[in-house]
Amino acid sequence: MRLLTLGLNHRTAPVEMRERLAVNEDRQCAALSWLLAQPEAQEAAILSTCNRSELYLGGDGDTQAAARRFLAEWHGLDQAALAPHLYVEEDLQAARHLLRVACGIDSLVVGESQILSQVRQALETAQRQGAARGLLNELFQRALHTGKRARTETDIGRGRLSISTAAVELAGQVFSDLSTCSALLLGAGEMSELTAQYLVDNQVSRWWVANRTVARAEELARRFGGNAVPFADFPNYLSEADIVISSTAAPGFVLGPQELRGAMRRRRGRPLFLIDIAVPRDIDPKVRDIDNVFLFDIDDLGQVVANNRQEREQEIRRVEGLIDEELSGFGHWLNAQSAAPLIRGIRQRAEELQQTELNRWRGRLEQLSPEDRALVETILRGYANKLLHVPLVQVKQLANAADGHVRLEAVRQLFGLAPGDASSEEVVP
Repeated sequence: MRLLTLGLNHRTAPVEMRERLAVNEDRQCAALSWLLAQPEAQEAAILSTCNRSELYLGGDGDTQAAARRFLAEWHGLDQAALAPHLYVEEDLQAARHLLRVACGIDSLVVGESQILSQVRQALETAQRQGAARGLLNELFQRALHTGKRARTETDIGRGRLSISTAAVELAGQVFSDLSTCSALLLGAGEMSELTAQYLVDNQVSRWWVANRTVARAEELARRFGGNAVPFADFPNYLSEADIVISSTAAPGFVLGPQELRGAMRRRRGRPLFLIDIAVPRDIDPKVRDIDNVFLFDIDDLGQVVANNRQEREQEIRRVEGLIDEELSGFGHWLNAQSAAPLIRGIRQRAEELQQTELNRWRGRLEQLSPEDRALVETILRGYANKLLHVPLVQVKQLANAADGHVRLEAVRQLFGLAPGDASSEEVVP
């Protein structure tokens, strides 16, 4: 089975394209079922965040064709229009990519804290669908382990880093003193929770949160000293807030020119600073045409992100060292799996030979008691197992050699196995 990663992220596609390929949690189960129905794919997982949409597939066919077909048909897009934004990684390079993602060094905000839980959620969703069993389960488990190591053994995650904190830092670059500002949060999920914490850290004491589930908004407001408002009423607070940070899970715009024009009349020329960190986007880009409205989306966090990466260059190198170490272990696991068909073939051949010899001497053995016949069979099996023990251990080690596939082929021939008996022992490069 080969491993494939195909997707796009903040470096290869603008937010307009990323939001079209987003697969929210409610739709992931159906999407995984679609992928598993393709003959090329035996395993599948989807990692979809505000900055990336990635497919991870395991299969023995043309999984890349299946992945491209899925993206086009599922999202109603032309493959030619998608192609310039996509990256493809295979086998160990695909594994390296996921490990870098889980460690936070492939994120828009280096070391950000949310990605590890998003990788875990992608695995759990795939497991529930029976889509991550052997290969992808092992890969994602190792990615989670590597991500934890990166955060405990290096300073890559120093501080509370996330898109949310970058958004508040951007607001701090516009307003010299955030403590004099008021803020409105749209959405009460994990990103809004991080935003609320960072607002409080910057002495923003007057803020509101609106969420479709009122109880969630009330809980967030109670924890961080804000005020919860019904989602339908949030336009009434646009005239009060200086900063609006939106991160809902809505499939379309929740704020557009109509609501803002009325609010701006009531503001009497006071500017309004909007930050849309949702994918798909929450705020209609047309609001930029309104005087004194300043809209920034997730792709506008460039300077904050650049500063963040520069500060963590040394830690990135340390994390890359951890990834090399963990990737080596995963490669050994992969190669051991590739030797499994050959090992099964050898064991099966030994069992066949044992049975042939038992049948050959059946007439003589019938003179023995049932207990003695069982003893003879046990001795024969034990002898075969002892004889095969060292060769089978060596087979596992040979799989990890640079020319492992050549050596495994030699072993296959030595044991007289037909090509079909070990057709899948090719070492994944």
